[in-house]
Amino acid sequence: MKPLRVHSVAEARFYLMVTPCPNCSSGPWETLSSQETHAETTASFNKDQLQLTLQARCLKCGYVQEFLFIRKEALTEMEKELQQELLDAQIELINPFPEHSEVIDVGQWLSLFYLLVEKASSAPADQTRRFGFQAAQCLEEALKFYKEGDELPPASAFFVESSRKAFREHPEKFARQRLIDMRSKLPDLRVMIKKIARNNVPEKSKQKHWWQFWKR
Repeated sequence: MKPLRVHSVAEARFYLMVTPCPNCSSGPWETLSSQETHAETTASFNKDQLQLTLQARCLKCGYVQEFLFIRKEALTEMEKELQQELLDAQIELINPFPEHSEVIDVGQWLSLFYLLVEKASSAPADQTRRFGFQAAQCLEEALKFYKEGDELPPASAFFVESSRKAFREHPEKFARQRLIDMRSKLPDLRVMIKKIARNNVPEKSKQKHWWQFWKR
């Protein structure tokens, strides 16, 4: 099995969310086990990479599959600092690196964003903030596919036919400025980390949830 390149364990789990079961073409996947180790230097791995193995089961048909990933371990000091803040808040950073994903395309990141928005609309306050953090990251991952000065993503930003079909039918939904405008209505990631880390936030509040901008 050729390993898939990801930037974090979180990205690998998001990959499972957008990957259909090969047995029934459905899903979703349920993770049965996960293991991360330092990879041995081979044709597929470098010594500065980590190997992640996820075993998952399709909740629709029961099919079990093992997914193999590799990811870089090297981070800058700033990225390490941010990652530690996230760990302290019990949340994960999807991609601390500037390059875009190699396993989740621009259309799938947008689908994940909408899915998280929907989940946030009915979640308790503490979970709403977590979904908001993840949704903001999904938009940022989608924007990494756009070349500077381009309003629409290049053909190379699409990995699966469902995303290409969505782009052909509704290219306006992929407009870069539209994504930037949506992202600007979400709090800064560091601000969201501090909010998530608070334990004394009441469940009911008169303040608007972050996701309520979507209903305007």
